[in-house]
Amino acid sequence: MSIIGDYHMHTPRCKHADGPLEAYAEQAIHLGLREIGFSDHSPLPNGMGANVRMDEDELDDYVADVLKVREAYWGDLAVRLGIELDFVEGVEEFNAKLLAAYPWDYVIGSVHYLDPDCCFPSWPRKYTGDVHALYAKYFEQIRKMARSGQIDIVAHFDVAKRCGTPHGPAEADDITATLQEIARCGLTMEVNTSGYRHSDLLHREPYPGLPTVKQAVELNIPLMVNSDAHTPTHLCTQFAVVEAQLRSFGCRSLVRFEGRRRITYPL
Repeated sequence: MSIIGDYHMHTPRCKHADGPLEAYAEQAIHLGLREIGFSDHSPLPNGMGANVRMDEDELDDYVADVLKVREAYWGDLAVRLGIELDFVEGVEEFNAKLLAAYPWDYVIGSVHYLDPDCCFPSWPRKYTGDVHALYAKYFEQIRKMARSGQIDIVAHFDVAKRCGTPHGPAEADDITATLQEIARCGLTMEVNTSGYRHSDLLHREPYPGLPTVKQAVELNIPLMVNSDAHTPTHLCTQFAVVEAQLRSFGCRSLVRFEGRRRITYPL
């Protein structure tokens, strides 16, 4: 396998992941990775979404923990400091201060909410409302996030399909426009393999699905493959399968990050 790293990994501070950071590092070495990156869910102001993310007063300890693991595994495994930054309209200033305060290697951007109060999720379970309106709003938020200038990597591009209804022809133009905006903004997109673990998908597949990944390759969007690990055993989920698909699409390189600088390596 030519994929050298897994940059989307969570820690128990987000309240829905398990395992010490060292266990993730040991698993990565066992699997032959050369790099990993921790990217736990960022806090939001006023305790919004607090049940699925670290608290604001935990940031110092989170950063210190990752840097401690980096030092412990120096020479055996490169450990990168990342964050999964929630894009919510109205919290841009809060996020800007968070980003300026720590030496991040990369910032993964995600859309988990479709309203400024973080009450309406981007994938309401078994959604019975207007699913096309849901997708339209979701992709609109992804485009706004891309234009924010605050992120390096777009997370789980079409994760809204966890609502129970896959996107279809009605979303094709929105998907293309969103990919074009990601390309225009010079961002990286991850191929997130957690969809292979998610039972609420009608078809187990990555985020985005493979036809969209092919579009991204054709648009020359830089890609990385991540597992969105919430336990150490999630690392490298279906990486070999995705790597083979990427090669079949003509993808010949992936990217890694250091100090928020994107570095290309051959696939």
